[in-house]
Amino acid sequence: MLAPPNMAALNPLTRELVFKIVFYGPGLGGKTTTLQAIHERTKPEHRGKLVSLATPTERTLYFDFLPVRVPKIRDLNVRLQLFTVPGQVYFSATRKLVLTGADGIVFVADSQPARMDANQESLEDLSGNLAEHGRSLSQIPHAFQWNKRDIEDVVGEGELDRRFNLFAAPTTATVATRGVGVFDSLEKITRLVVESYKSKVPREGDHGIAALDADDLGIEEAVRELAESDRAPRASSPKPPVHSRHSSQTMLAPVSASAGAEKRVVVSDVPISSRPADAPTASPAPPVIPGSLSFAEMWPEDERGTARRAEAAIASGDFAVAVLACDLLVARVLASGAAIAGTVEAPRDPALVAMLLGLPGPRYLAFRTTVRAARNREPLAASRAMDAYLFALEVRRARSDVD
Repeated sequence: MLAPPNMAALNPLTRELVFKIVFYGPGLGGKTTTLQAIHERTKPEHRGKLVSLATPTERTLYFDFLPVRVPKIRDLNVRLQLFTVPGQVYFSATRKLVLTGADGIVFVADSQPARMDANQESLEDLSGNLAEHGRSLSQIPHAFQWNKRDIEDVVGEGELDRRFNLFAAPTTATVATRGVGVFDSLEKITRLVVESYKSKVPREGDHGIAALDADDLGIEEAVRELAESDRAPRASSPKPPVHSRHSSQTMLAPVSASAGAEKRVVVSDVPISSRPADAPTASPAPPVIPGSLSFAEMWPEDERGTARRAEAAIASGDFAVAVLACDLLVARVLASGAAIAGTVEAPRDPALVAMLLGLPGPRYLAFRTTVRAARNREPLAASRAMDAYLFALEVRRARSDVD
């Protein structure tokens, strides 16, 4: 069965539906923190590895990616591919690219009064980027997260809804740093994308999904089953009330003045800098097994963890994660090599920097092709992951030669 454009398809052999959900919103609004909370509180058997490519200043530069496998909905397997986009204004091209093929969108708005203009600009940017894909927000499943509800001085939910929720989409009050409300939000957008899929598939050959309504599918129960019960508080969890001059509504009690700030993650269970005190401790970087071959020592100390993760991912057969780790290593080397072009103000065209380092053009192009395949979740052979790591080592060696 062929699916309409921009629509998830059912694999009749594995009976699996795959949906791409993009978390959109202004910079430092809580998108990355939301994915961290979902990852940390999801049962290990249902979650993949959290991959985040970030700047040295801990703001998302490229994207975050988290695969989540939802427990069976009736007799169907559902896999969610969760992405975030960089919120900074000057990364519009990246946001447009990440939106490609999105089945649903969660707009993460910052509830602070000073961030209302940033929310508005990001929402307008979303509409413009969707238009570039021939789509509109009114036609795509979407939901809103009113984030940072633990801060004392916030805009009321009613006002946020009036200003930004133009198409009466579902909303959730969240405190992403504590995981409050994030699974409620995930359940709402999952329900919407499944309902949208059902409305578009022909009844013949759909294996019965079009004949079911949302309650029959058991979406809420399936999403709830994702979470470890002691680490996934719901938005309705009782909290001491705090009142804002912007609203008469009850908000969640404050826990931190810096709540909602996006933190830096690299690959999988990389330690998260400035992690909230109540968050679980992430596992350390994979150690080098005595007697095994590792090239991590070729990298600066703060890059060795990423290099070891690339090696560990290759050894475990997780080739897409290995390639994305290599992409992070290469990106940082090329960014540091911008001074070769006569400026240190900002990284220049990475292809130009690669050429100045003396790297063969065909090798660089082949590497970029492999990275695109990994981002698009295409099957990758071990040889391509190994070649990507070898290229990363070539880039590192070339950069060291000019220091």
